Parts: sequence; structure tokens; C-alpha cells
Amino acid sequence: AEETAGENKYRDRAQERRLVHNQPDVPPPSPPRKTRTADGPTPEVAPAPPVDPGKDENNIGNKMLKKMGWSEGSGLGAEGEGRSEPVTAAVYATGAGIGASKGKEVTGFTGANYADAAKEAARERYQAS
Repeated sequence: AEETAGENKYRDRAQERRLVHNQPDVPPPSPPRKTRTADGPTPEVAPAPPVDPGKDENNIGNKMLKKMGWSEGSGLGAEGEGRSEPVTAAVYATGAGIGASKGKEVTGFTGANYADAAKEAARERYQAS
């Protein structure tokens, strides 16, 4: 159990593993990454027209209602006096966020350009809070 300074040498276990498993000392270069280049504007794909939920046989809500005894054209509720037409969803342009229909007019600003108008609007919001 006595060790002298000459016997305590560093053993490169990683080098030994590389030799055992036939791996190179230096890893091979990774393949170059494919970069995406824009050749022009991205084509906008128009959304498919919405299917009428009352006539869509694959609609989960439609399936559930029919299992519970509802028939097309009758109203909802125990007496059939409720809503007979499905609730319609608003369709917005692709990429439009919530509140897109509530846009603020930017044509009537007093500044020299749009950046000035944006700064002014931000200042008004800050002072209002």
C-alpha cells in the first residue's frame, strides 16, 4: 500500500477506451448545417373553408349531440326550444392575433412618420397607467 511519487502516474482512461472501441483521437467534423434562405416572399396558403358543424359527421360535438337524442334542425334543451343553429366562429387572416378586428387607425397621426406615432401612443399608455 506504499506508493512513491514515481509510481503515481496519470492513466489516460479515455485514450484506452478509444483504442478498445476503435474511435479516432479527434472526432470527425460535423456535417454543415443547412441554412434556410429566403428567395422571395413566402406564399400565403388560404385556409380551407370551414365545414358547417351541423352537417359534419366527423365533428365530435355533433356525434355527442346525436347520441343524446338531438336531431338536425331541432333546438337544444329538453323541450327543443333552445339554439338550433351552431355558434359560428370568426375567421381571421393568417397570423392575426386576438383583437385583430379592433385595430387602431394609424393614418391620423401628427408626427412625421409611423415611429413617432408609435412612440406617442406608448407615451399615452404610460401616462394613463
